[in-house]
Amino acid sequence: MRVLLLTPYLPHARVGHGGGTAVREMCRQLARVHELHVISLVRSGESDLVEATAADLGCRIHPLDFHDQNVTGIHKPALILSRLWAGGRGILRGYPYYVEKYWSKGLSRRILALVEDIQPDAVQIEYLQLSLLTKDLRTWKTRQLAAGHKTPVLCASTHELGSVPRLRRAKLTTNPLSRLMLRAQAAAWRRLQRDATHWSDLTFCVTDDDRAILEADGGLHCLTVPLGMDTDTLQPDRDPADSPRLLFVGSFGHGPNRTAAKFLIDNVWPQVAKYRTDAVLDVVGRGSRRFLDDLGVNDSRVRGHGFVEDLSDFYRYGTLFVAPLPEGGGIKIKILEAMARGIPVVTTPVGAEGIVLPRDDAAWIVPADDRFHETVIAALDDPAQAVLKATKARRIMEEQFSWRGIVNRLTEHYGGG
Repeated sequence: MRVLLLTPYLPHARVGHGGGTAVREMCRQLARVHELHVISLVRSGESDLVEATAADLGCRIHPLDFHDQNVTGIHKPALILSRLWAGGRGILRGYPYYVEKYWSKGLSRRILALVEDIQPDAVQIEYLQLSLLTKDLRTWKTRQLAAGHKTPVLCASTHELGSVPRLRRAKLTTNPLSRLMLRAQAAAWRRLQRDATHWSDLTFCVTDDDRAILEADGGLHCLTVPLGMDTDTLQPDRDPADSPRLLFVGSFGHGPNRTAAKFLIDNVWPQVAKYRTDAVLDVVGRGSRRFLDDLGVNDSRVRGHGFVEDLSDFYRYGTLFVAPLPEGGGIKIKILEAMARGIPVVTTPVGAEGIVLPRDDAAWIVPADDRFHETVIAALDDPAQAVLKATKARRIMEEQFSWRGIVNRLTEHYGGG
């Protein structure tokens, strides 16, 4: 089967955020069973990575230039005008600016030309931010069908519902103006999310909760298809250090990660450090060093490592993976990877959603309040329970989140959509 995947992020090895990492592995797995073509937006400095990425993943990549805030020179004025126009369209149509900025007539024309040239059996569009391009694909498909031509199945993969993290953030803020703005943003996302399901043949939600929300708002043809892990290749390799090592991983360009890390450093770490004077906190991810500097952290036992391409040693020697996420949406790749690698996990209901429930006994799941540091300390005191939970979590990864199984499900949808 010929599959075309459209993504806003080039799936290279240093993509550095959970969704991008998941798309990268999805491409690798799809390419093993299908003829995979990837249309990827490419930002400044990424052009040299296209050929190596395609060879690594075993697919063909069709790069399309996309200018972002890092653009310089003669392209800067054009970017400013396009963003102003995107903001105006968002006001008129009631859709989020974040979605509008990913659409232009020129980009749409180039994508439609590639679709006609490749003639795929299925097109999968990653992330709701590309929804307006899905709308153009729907218009094109309607015309093709009217002319009697064969057309691909259009599948939209949401990753997360943009309304969810904004509504969660609105509940947490004490500023009335911020709360009003967040609710307005959430309303725009809800409108976009619902309409987007009318433009695709199938809409993939990564959790049952997301699917229920979308269907309640009038979404059509929604299915739960989670993101996954390569559990065939990724095996637990654990040799925990004698002294406790807590691990937090995330891209610090993502707001929920910054919120979680700040709570961890301000509220959890002082209590753990007092209880275990030999403990260490490893904070890993793009922007982590600057984040710690900005917080003024002056503790040699709190270590910022920046972006690390191979996290194996952190998972091997770490004692607990801690992710006190109070907000965010979708499925958390950091939790999937930690569980697949066999490290015991302490997280929140937001961190665990779509993955495990308390009754699964596969992780410690507590709110981001005083109970979190108490739970971390209790987990450190009960290594046997930690091993038991990690073993159960790994089994769940193999049974429900294996990329091999997920790709089989995607293939069925491509053929029957």
